[in-house]
Amino acid sequence: MVVQRVQAVALLAGPVVFAASPFFWVDGHYGVTGGMLIAVSAVPWVYGLIGEYERLRQDVPVAAGLWLLLLLAGMLGTVAFGLQGFFEGAFGVQHRAGLEAFADYPPQGLLVLWLPGPAFPAALLGFGLLLFWTRSAPRWTAALICLAAIAFPLGRALRLEWTAYAADFLAVLAFAHLAWHAWHRAR
Repeated sequence: MVVQRVQAVALLAGPVVFAASPFFWVDGHYGVTGGMLIAVSAVPWVYGLIGEYERLRQDVPVAAGLWLLLLLAGMLGTVAFGLQGFFEGAFGVQHRAGLEAFADYPPQGLLVLWLPGPAFPAALLGFGLLLFWTRSAPRWTAALICLAAIAFPLGRALRLEWTAYAADFLAVLAFAHLAWHAWHRAR
């Protein structure tokens, strides 16, 4: 019961910490604080989602297992992009120079940033679809997660602040509902 309660709290803490990151953007870049918040948010968020995986694998074990793999790859990308912003801010790297430097390391950049980066919104979309399909959560909750997953890359990749805020708000709202139910299931 204790682990399930901690996972329920983590299910909310991850998206809330993540949602704080755009408030610290510096000229459309993560910066030290924003990058740190993104990287740190991955730990509670993935911990909370592992609790949801346990629940989903009872109904759809293969799909849940594949989703978990995608989620873990996505969290690698989340941490990598957060740390990239952190180090750009710490070392005073301007504009897109930090990302452009990865052109000198194509296979490494591909494996650390460019493949796992889109995996996180894809994992959120997959999670929303799994919740919708299995009816493990109300349809509106699943729909909010899917909408957040679609808006996520627009807000982050294009640095559209209002889109990032909207995507984060949808995610926090949906995950707050999931966390509330997970907390009460742990009795």
